[in-house]
Amino acid sequence: MSDLGNFPKWFCDFFPKDYPTESRHAHILDFDILRLGKKVIDNNPNAGSFEFGAVVISEVGKERGNNLELKEVKKGTEDANQKNDLFNSWLKMCRHSATVDNYPFIKMFTDEQRPESWGADARDLCDIVNIVNSGEQRLALPFYTIEDMISEWCFDKFRNLYYDFRHRRGDNTLLVHILKSMVNVIYRRNARIYNCFGYSVLNIEKERGTMDGKIEQKKYYLMNRKIYSQRFSTDCFSDYFNELAKKTKVGLNDYREYITEKASISELKLQNSYFINALYNDAVKREH
Repeated sequence: MSDLGNFPKWFCDFFPKDYPTESRHAHILDFDILRLGKKVIDNNPNAGSFEFGAVVISEVGKERGNNLELKEVKKGTEDANQKNDLFNSWLKMCRHSATVDNYPFIKMFTDEQRPESWGADARDLCDIVNIVNSGEQRLALPFYTIEDMISEWCFDKFRNLYYDFRHRRGDNTLLVHILKSMVNVIYRRNARIYNCFGYSVLNIEKERGTMDGKIEQKKYYLMNRKIYSQRFSTDCFSDYFNELAKKTKVGLNDYREYITEKASISELKLQNSYFINALYNDAVKREH
């Protein structure tokens, strides 16, 4: 992070040249914030506080277990477990808490040596549609190439200028305000054209959920006007998460960060992880 006292910048380049940078470590993930059902800690103050960002879970299979490992685990127990914490429900619905202008500002990354051990429920009842690839954005409106080039050139030039300006200064001068207004008119007109006449071609594969049938190759024309015509909302469950967020007094920046690249014992225990808790509970039993 580079901060001159105004709008901070984040550098993903490992070889910065012009700005002093200060590295930070990831926030410690308390798994209770991802559980919509029972929590490891009752009345956990972090519960419901996560709204947007990137979630990284290492070895998710060890945390969630598979059908064989969870055979003896009961849903109706008092303690939180993989069958009553509603983590999978959060996974399916988390984008509803982070959707702004039809774009979900949330991403989940996991790694697993044996991904098939992380099962999917009710898959056999479904048809599976895989998006093989999505083509580039195209425009069905003819003779718009020159205007499109001018719009893109103006916006890119202004964007680079404005990002640098707001990083160095905290005010809004008359010149910047005029430039912003002019570029805004060009940008909004270009956006309206693409929202109305834009489309992309998706190559998809369709197969039965039992995965024993022939895979069908299909094309789907995804038109922007369908997406932005107020016919559906991709974050239709967002008010559920909004209500949870209103009840909590902490947010993403309140979560503790790791001190180094490797988690210490105390930091691991802050995760409220089933896997970590099981490791230390077994260690205590062996000592006794």
